[in-house]
Amino acid sequence: MQLNLLAPFQAFLRPKSQFALFFVAFFIAKLLHLGSHFASLPIVLYLLYFPTFLLPDVLLLVGSKLLVYRHNGGQASTIRKCIGGVLATFTLGCSASQISFFVETGGEIQWMAASRVLGGSGGLGLLLSGMGSMIVALLILIAISVLIAPWFYDLTDRVFEAVGGSFRKSFFMVIRKRAATEDYELLLSSEDERTESSDGSGRSEKPAPTPASAVTAVTISILTVLGAIVVGVLQYVRPTSPPYAHMSGSLPITLIEAVLFQPINSEFCLPHPVEVVPFPFESFKRFFNHQQPADWLPEWQTCGRDNGPGPPPWLEHPGHDSPEGGSNAPWGHDRPPPHIPHDRPLHPPPGPPPEPMDRNFHHRPFRHGGPSGESPCEPMKLSNLNADLVDNLASEIKERRPMIKNILLLTLESTRKDMFPFKKGSHAYDTVHSSYTSTSNKQELDAKLRKLTPVSTFLSGESNGFESETEHYEENDWRNAFKDGMGAININGAITQAAYTLKSLVSSHCGVEPLAVDFTEETNGHIYQPCLPQIFWKMSEAVRGKHHGDHDFKEKHEKRDSRDWTWESAMIQSVTDQFDSQDVLNDQMGFRNVIAETTISNPQSKHYPPKQPRVNYFGFPETETLDYLRDMFVDAQEHEKRLFVSHLTSSPHHPFKTPADWSDKTNYLQPQRWRPEDPLDGYLNTIRYQDQWISQIFQMLHDVGALNETLVIMTGDHGLAFNSLDNSQSAVNNGHISNFAIPLLLVHPHLPRIQLDASTTPLSIIPTVLDLLLETDSLPLPAAEVAKEILPKYMGNSLVRKLDYSVSTSNGTAPAFFQPFHFSAINPGGSLLAISDASTTYRLIFPLCSTIPLRFTDIATDPHEMNPITAWTPGELSEIVKVRHGVKAMEWAQLAEELGRWWVWKQRAKWGYWGNARETSRGGAEVGGGIGRIKKEHWWETK
Repeated sequence: MQLNLLAPFQAFLRPKSQFALFFVAFFIAKLLHLGSHFASLPIVLYLLYFPTFLLPDVLLLVGSKLLVYRHNGGQASTIRKCIGGVLATFTLGCSASQISFFVETGGEIQWMAASRVLGGSGGLGLLLSGMGSMIVALLILIAISVLIAPWFYDLTDRVFEAVGGSFRKSFFMVIRKRAATEDYELLLSSEDERTESSDGSGRSEKPAPTPASAVTAVTISILTVLGAIVVGVLQYVRPTSPPYAHMSGSLPITLIEAVLFQPINSEFCLPHPVEVVPFPFESFKRFFNHQQPADWLPEWQTCGRDNGPGPPPWLEHPGHDSPEGGSNAPWGHDRPPPHIPHDRPLHPPPGPPPEPMDRNFHHRPFRHGGPSGESPCEPMKLSNLNADLVDNLASEIKERRPMIKNILLLTLESTRKDMFPFKKGSHAYDTVHSSYTSTSNKQELDAKLRKLTPVSTFLSGESNGFESETEHYEENDWRNAFKDGMGAININGAITQAAYTLKSLVSSHCGVEPLAVDFTEETNGHIYQPCLPQIFWKMSEAVRGKHHGDHDFKEKHEKRDSRDWTWESAMIQSVTDQFDSQDVLNDQMGFRNVIAETTISNPQSKHYPPKQPRVNYFGFPETETLDYLRDMFVDAQEHEKRLFVSHLTSSPHHPFKTPADWSDKTNYLQPQRWRPEDPLDGYLNTIRYQDQWISQIFQMLHDVGALNETLVIMTGDHGLAFNSLDNSQSAVNNGHISNFAIPLLLVHPHLPRIQLDASTTPLSIIPTVLDLLLETDSLPLPAAEVAKEILPKYMGNSLVRKLDYSVSTSNGTAPAFFQPFHFSAINPGGSLLAISDASTTYRLIFPLCSTIPLRFTDIATDPHEMNPITAWTPGELSEIVKVRHGVKAMEWAQLAEELGRWWVWKQRAKWGYWGNARETSRGGAEVGGGIGRIKKEHWWETK
């Protein structure tokens, strides 16, 4: 017996197999889609409109059977076989991807973002991380199609023939004259008799029609027409608001329209609003009981240009640059800013540092492509620069005289606040404990959990709740540099500006709020504030200018004051900087020296080869950067330079991998038979690994003698939700609070330990750093003047001062009548916006260009957001919030919606960015040309 290797391929070429595979692929994906939205509507409405949700699938089934998977003369054409095979295979791949994405993340795949992810370095690896579940889904779908293929095609044919035959028979019965009908039936009877007499078996090929068959035909026809009418009426009266149209979406149509058409949800799908969206002054003042000063500057006549109604900013004086003087409206507020060229950064090694990115930096007003600081007319601008320093900070600074020569900014990837440090009695602790039943196992677990984040516990100064043990450190251990009562200013209550790493870097490094658009489109806008590297470059230029022409300076100062040393800036990470244009962003932020995965893997690099293999699809473990970090601090001391270094960790990022030879890997959750490792378990291991890595960094600083002169700022880029902890998974299109609460602390051995409760964001890092440099007398006079000039222009506030805010008035300042509002973009950026403010515990997840509902929570009564309020319209949300939380909460939700709408478009103006919010909507057409309508989301919508 010879094995036919082509048998599977030949079977696939049969229309029966292709049709079954196509049906199984799109229909199972649709069932998953509808199942995931089961709670999106009341059960009555869900059942009432359920036929309309399946209407596209019926049309797909009928259309594909009649147009693609049909026989002509008993044989399908070659062209139809090819088309049918491609259609079935394409839909199968999409369906398997959607199923595997749901299994891995608990959410629906966003087809509109797929092209950007695939296009970035490491993006393909990110998608391939779910390849296992995708292969399983493929095999299951294929198996089901193989099982139904022998009969499904014939069954569909019989149904079509029954319906079509019924209509033909009804046509003759109702339309034709009765006599013609009788003649027709007589003719059929005679034919049947002849057939029966010639058939030896005594059976005819077709049964003779009877009165019952005529009744059946009429019944089928009537039911079909009535069904079509009912579905048509339901489709017509069905609300056009979300989620109805979204729930009707079916593969492969949803993917095709994601590629070809703009998403259709709201004004936020457009590149720009039709008219200027003014600040909601009346609602704002009403919510705060009209406590604003009478001469509050944003409402003053001089600010009418910025905050009042007027012509759209992208239409006013198109193509003209902003004047250098005589205008209260900075670049970006009224038109896109002029382009400022930048040279490309040099990625070492080898080679000396390049020239400054902008050679004219000190010859023009202190601005980077956009406005020179926040406009004084900014309605949300608050300041605490006139407030006193917190607690005993002033006296400790005076007594200990801390010196800040270097600054190290550690951005901790995907690090939740409840993991820095991990605490006994926390929700995370209880969740991990609940996976065990044995008391002995729980005691053993406590011993492991106590050692999960000892470094974070030490640095933050927070108690982890476990029984303390006397720690004995070696003589040269870095912890010995921190005396009792000294160590860090730890902020409790910080949230990220963006649950997307690169957008978060923009806020922490540049003090600007990100764009609410997909991915790092900030690189195509204009960073409207100087970033930290540019600030330090400006300071260095000022110091150089002070000594320019002083030929006797070196003779007068054999050893210069280290405060007069010029600054060098560097970005260092062990993973790629090619994902989503991070290399371009690094350049625009001002980094002259970048160490990344390409450096570590470069045979010409100083510390090649790497000591560890790649740990994930983005690059190497963090320890590969230690030698480069050490070199930076040693070389800076030798060459009399001050350092600003930004380091981004990576291990806590999916897929939560640690080096193979790391000996501390363990199980924190009770292992489950159905899954080798809970994702949370892998995450906890990476948190432990990162904690040890932080210790290595501090030990290196201690060893090279830089610890006592280095301010270390530590913050998270964003958090990360897990089903085990939060009944929610991932940071993608997910507004759960665990994706936003992050650690934030400032570490220095000569700063007092202070626990500060403040609702703040990384926007406050730059103002805090500049204020601390000034207060500790760590800057020479020319650099101090630069710091004092730009410090008030940032949106953030100083975290070393009391939170006694003031607002601008026409005659100076007055006590603030509101607290800071926080607007946070949600991964990937253009679909959702998280809104909160420091005066309440309310949070609103505001949908932008997406089919995701509004979401309201009060973290005072629901700290882990297990019972959020969701609604599809603002009116519906207001009604529910009023009943459950009261009138004040309802008014806040309404105000937050208005502020969110204003903020989105205000950010576009600040950045001078008028592109589309969603990735697949972006094209080569001129911005603002011919765009005035929002397309429908689905081709079958008529209203």
